[in-house]
Amino acid sequence: MLGGREELPVVHEKSILNQGFGDINPISCGQEDCVPGHSYGYAVREYYLLHCIVRGCGMFVREGEPPHLLKRGDLFLIRPGESTLYEADHRTPWSYIWLGFDGPGCERHLDTTLFCGGKACLSAPSALRVFEEASAIPDRQPSTELLLCAKLFELFAILQKEAQAFRSAPEDYTIRAMDYIRANYAMPVTVGGIAELLGIDRRYLSRIFTERAGVTPREFLQHVRLGRAAELLKNSNCSISEVARNAGYEDVFNFSKLFKKKYGLSPLYYRKAALHTGNRRPEDGPYV
Repeated sequence: MLGGREELPVVHEKSILNQGFGDINPISCGQEDCVPGHSYGYAVREYYLLHCIVRGCGMFVREGEPPHLLKRGDLFLIRPGESTLYEADHRTPWSYIWLGFDGPGCERHLDTTLFCGGKACLSAPSALRVFEEASAIPDRQPSTELLLCAKLFELFAILQKEAQAFRSAPEDYTIRAMDYIRANYAMPVTVGGIAELLGIDRRYLSRIFTERAGVTPREFLQHVRLGRAAELLKNSNCSISEVARNAGYEDVFNFSKLFKKKYGLSPLYYRKAALHTGNRRPEDGPYV
């Protein structure tokens, strides 16, 4: 209390226009210098709200979890629909900068960081600079929202790098191999080629991939290719031979044999069954 009046936190918030950017879209940005014991909680939001502590310390509580005691350089994330409470320390109250955002790519990007698996708190001092620069962006300018969007992507890049430091080399090689297969399944893909790209031995890649993915690289490639073929059979007018080529198979007979082994139907009858069950519109064109 000062002079009989309650001390209030100092809040600086930008007036963000919701531009509806794809992937990640800034919603809110501001900084709050809290007074001792100041708390805010149990309000449910429809967007992601990420805080970075720039001074002091405090406590963050997510419903059903024990309290997290946080300090400078720590981040805490509130996801849409979550009920949380956060409170400034009574002796050294925190100041934090927050970024609010939404968009279809949010959870996908979060899953590449240490926020994966629903985690709410982490230490990332390297992210402090980005939050401070976001807070310093001039308000109510034509470029304000675009600059904030750029800072969000820079922040995710830093958090992904932080996560990389904690990831084991075998796990990283496996993830990279899986992503390469998903991106290049239609091309001639070999285990040796992927290993050469990653700079490791082919046998080593096969072993660690199988240990972590539960299937061999060849089995994973076949799973991706046949899955893509099934999508094309249900949702395109491609002929069976075109489906085979688009899925990475030059030999249509071999493709049909592998497809029937996996799905129990030949590609032609799989397409007919999809039409019969309503998964494909009659006006989509011919079966073959």
